[in-house]
Amino acid sequence: MATLARSRTGAPRPTPTATGMIRDLQGLEDREFDLVVVGGGIYGVCAAWDAALRGLSVALLERGDFGHATSANSLKLVHGGFRYLQHADVPRIRHSVHERRVLMCIAPHLVHPLPFLVPAYGHGLRGKEILTVALSLYNLIAFDRNRGVTDSQRRIPFGELLSPARCLELFPELEARALTGGVVFYDGQMHAPPRLLLAYLRSAVEAGARAANYAEVTGLLRQGDRVVGVRVKDLAGGDTLRIRGKVVLNAAGPWVPDLLARVPGSRPKAPLRFSKDLYLVVRRRFSPRYALAVPSHERDPNALVSRGTRHLFLIPWRGHTLIGSSHVAYRGSADDFTVTEQDIEGFLAEVNRGYPGARLGRDEVTFVYSGLVPMEGDAAGSFGLKLARRHQIIDHERADGVPGLISVAGVRFTTSRIVAEHAVDLVLRKLGRPARNSSTASTPLAGGTIEDFDAFLRTHARERPDGMSEAVMSHLLHCYGTLHAEVLRLIEHDARLNETLGDSDVLKAEVVHAVRSEMAQTLSDVVFRRTDLATAGHPGEPALTACAALLGEELGWDETRVARELDHVRSAFP
Repeated sequence: MATLARSRTGAPRPTPTATGMIRDLQGLEDREFDLVVVGGGIYGVCAAWDAALRGLSVALLERGDFGHATSANSLKLVHGGFRYLQHADVPRIRHSVHERRVLMCIAPHLVHPLPFLVPAYGHGLRGKEILTVALSLYNLIAFDRNRGVTDSQRRIPFGELLSPARCLELFPELEARALTGGVVFYDGQMHAPPRLLLAYLRSAVEAGARAANYAEVTGLLRQGDRVVGVRVKDLAGGDTLRIRGKVVLNAAGPWVPDLLARVPGSRPKAPLRFSKDLYLVVRRRFSPRYALAVPSHERDPNALVSRGTRHLFLIPWRGHTLIGSSHVAYRGSADDFTVTEQDIEGFLAEVNRGYPGARLGRDEVTFVYSGLVPMEGDAAGSFGLKLARRHQIIDHERADGVPGLISVAGVRFTTSRIVAEHAVDLVLRKLGRPARNSSTASTPLAGGTIEDFDAFLRTHARERPDGMSEAVMSHLLHCYGTLHAEVLRLIEHDARLNETLGDSDVLKAEVVHAVRSEMAQTLSDVVFRRTDLATAGHPGEPALTACAALLGEELGWDETRVARELDHVRSAFP
């Protein structure tokens, strides 16, 4: 049993254990690290995990909260590359299939197959014949899509053809005139992208990496031309620190150019430009199980074999529907990134043009996810905009004569692990270390050592504490996997933590766990990234206020701070 300490309110609580993630920014000054990673999004976290597993000493620094920007704001898909057939990009399909397969194996609690319906109209480029050929070709290219996946519920099925009647049964709002049927392909869906990122982070920490959020890198330390570390401002404590590293990996996402601007002469191979991507959560549930692909009536400029338009996707999400994606060229600073009412209304209009039967209204939007994604070229607005198809890994010693600095600019959440592997390969070469193969493709993430997830659910559902519903226990097992036991141990010490927040399935114990073991510092950290509380929209005032009160007890907030945190969270809802 853990030893007991006291919270600032005097309530007993277990002391943090070595298995949790404890923020200790001051301790990072005590040594020189092999690698300092700047950026706690999915690419930085994956790089920290890979490097730590290969025996490097690693410090990971994030200016905000882990995954607070693009990584947590996505369509929540693990792409298998079916849509890349239009681009005739077979290597990209193969990489996507491989990474989807890896995630099904190393994080079975957080990734599952999701069927997509693509309706067919007429007998031309949008017809069933073309789609049937595409599906057959994809099945051939992705022949090994389930290699090594032992859990039958995590295996990607073959696609199938559907009749017009079956398509209309699944989605009655479809235009019936000229509908000739449809095809179903399968992709992967993340149960919760922030929880997946935290599983990578926890794995990195357990492998020996040191990590801190709210640690803003304000500059680079130099010895002559060489980068030898970073200057850091502790945004939680106010101190300024110097953290030394033999190599610095700039994985700051949309802030990659900002860090490079502090190094005279450093620049990416091509100027990094970004698209403002938008995803809407709407109250209406079109289908409980199937996602739908509909034309947006905007041309896909990347397509070599074009069916005329790119597609929009309507995806089942927590009893709601998640719709994406809107792409608009962004020209400002990442610090100034915002979503406007015009952005929301414009995307709704695009969705209603592509899927007229939906007739979605602004009042149905419950939440907006948005982020900055790398794009190609110099398009303005959305016309002709091309999303980047390839990541960039830049060795600034070769490119700019600045040794000790590497930058990585990734594109997709799906391929973050393999891109991080390539980046760490380069780090090892720069350090002069012997080559050592990455093991991240075969190492389960923290919480993910589960051979049969359905059997895991059935077993532990029977072992839930008294008073806990099966739905709440299922939620815990999906979000934490085998680490759910840490949340249950908190309940053993304090039965009050077995209560849920408002009408949600989120337990009060999850809030406490987020602070004590996952470095949560703010109400936003807990509401939007550590828990599922607001994943589909506002959870209700009772849930928010109860969460804020509990955080206030844990972190010693006064009433003014609690009110400020609540106002900040409320402002995030549309």
